[in-house]
Amino acid sequence: MVAALALLIGTLWSFPTFWYTASAAKGQFKWLAEQTQVEGWQYEDFGIAEAAEAILVGDRMVNGQFSTPDRRRSVQVFSAKRYEEKENEIGLFSHTPDRCWTIAGWQIEPAEPQTVECTVHGVSMRLERRVFIAGPQRHLVYFGALVGGEPLPYRLDQYLAANLKKTQATQSDEASTWLRLRETRLWGWAWDSFVNRTALAGPQQFLRISTPVVSGDFGSADKLLQEFLPLWLVPTDYEREAAEWRAAPKPPKQAAPGGDPAS
Repeated sequence: MVAALALLIGTLWSFPTFWYTASAAKGQFKWLAEQTQVEGWQYEDFGIAEAAEAILVGDRMVNGQFSTPDRRRSVQVFSAKRYEEKENEIGLFSHTPDRCWTIAGWQIEPAEPQTVECTVHGVSMRLERRVFIAGPQRHLVYFGALVGGEPLPYRLDQYLAANLKKTQATQSDEASTWLRLRETRLWGWAWDSFVNRTALAGPQQFLRISTPVVSGDFGSADKLLQEFLPLWLVPTDYEREAAEWRAAPKPPKQAAPGGDPAS
């Protein structure tokens, strides 16, 4: 009886190791580096405090804007990376724009399609596609992620349905908590991780790119984002980048409030 119980406990303890694929095979690990030099564009670093997703507390975070010299076109970019598992900290996928941008005062405008397939230097990614509005501003936003050296095989739409239902009375994150908890998709996110055998622990990279929609021209906005992704992101070696991060001096952690994601 004792032996059987010990076997059961051992099986349950080791099950995640066997079930979840921790990462891509060596030589196939996909990781993307952010560029600040793009021909024909000027880059401005916004700093992390200006990003609505600043609460993610990544090991490396990039937040800025590319603009043409005449300022007629602009692309906002955000990247957050975790090089190793962090205990007692929320995951990089816990605060997507569906949640963070609405907390910052933006509203989600229903739009189709809700996802878009993009290829970045041979890396095929299914990105969430959103339209956010605040007063006269309208932004087209793509976001997605890599985990364990592979594109996330399921959607990051766990907050979409709840935040589409937000009203002025439920604008704050606290007031909208029950909206999220009542949505089955919130709980379906964990199920997706299980059935796809993709653990959320380990190396993660969250990506977000957006641009203003001018005169309702979504076609041009979509084209710009899809063309700009491989200009901003290029393949890089994860092990080298992680080693450089581990060797670099670490600044003290600071709590950064969410700001205007399009500032």
